[in-house]
Amino acid sequence: MKKLVLFDLDGTLVDACGCGRRALEHAAKELYGKTPKLELTLTSGRTDLDNFTIVYGLLHNGKKPSAGEMKKMKAKYLEMLPQEVNTCVKNKKYKLITGIKKFLEFLSKDKDIILGLGTGNLEEGAKVKLAPSGLTKFFSVGGYGEDGHTREEMLQAAVKRAEKKFKTKITPDHVFVIGDTHRDIIAAKNCGFHNAVITTGFGEAQKIQRAAAELEAKNFTKDFALFCIWLCVKKDPKGVKRGSYIMPATAIEHVFFSRTGIDEDRLKMLRIKKYEDLESGTIM
Repeated sequence: MKKLVLFDLDGTLVDACGCGRRALEHAAKELYGKTPKLELTLTSGRTDLDNFTIVYGLLHNGKKPSAGEMKKMKAKYLEMLPQEVNTCVKNKKYKLITGIKKFLEFLSKDKDIILGLGTGNLEEGAKVKLAPSGLTKFFSVGGYGEDGHTREEMLQAAVKRAEKKFKTKITPDHVFVIGDTHRDIIAAKNCGFHNAVITTGFGEAQKIQRAAAELEAKNFTKDFALFCIWLCVKKDPKGVKRGSYIMPATAIEHVFFSRTGIDEDRLKMLRIKKYEDLESGTIM
């Protein structure tokens, strides 16, 4: 059975120096005459539809935008985004996440792996942000910000498109999600998908640790071997089989149990399918 590997964009594939957030701020200023105060922690890991709703609410006393207002915000945002990306590139602040190109080149040679995007960006916005990277060619399918307000809806849409394009059924245990925030981890878990997180992206360290991804990695060079073991494209060098440890995947999970300061909730997070099942509540 084919495996579907879904990559978040910002902080996972590239660092576009917050151009999306600035484009949204400028769009709001032009449409409503006011600039919202958008903290990175507020917008990171959300879908664009969700962020549009948040921005509109901040400027209109908590009101939700109508379909017409959402359409206007989407159009104005996409109008502003190319200039922000170009400025980022011109100032030499646009960067690829370390090791990502070689990692994608390696995975693209495996006939049993489908590479896709699982990003909260609008599809057109994702194309604009990825264009300078040279990575667009690696992705044949995707789930995007317009697929729904939640990351779960976006990830499920990506799976459906992959199934349709490749004419195959992809079960949840063959879907691997790689992101950089706790929201990526939680959404993947809520869908029953495997999950990994890049810890040098835009996510908050405490929330990432508490969300308890199957694999936490600094980048795709330093942790290349771990990603390969996690995806089962290479064997564990010590011959450890999946399912041999306390938790169901590989030796990767075993590391969590040797750390200090891990509370009971975080251990539960490794076992439950949905974050809402955790008694202590949400970390959103």
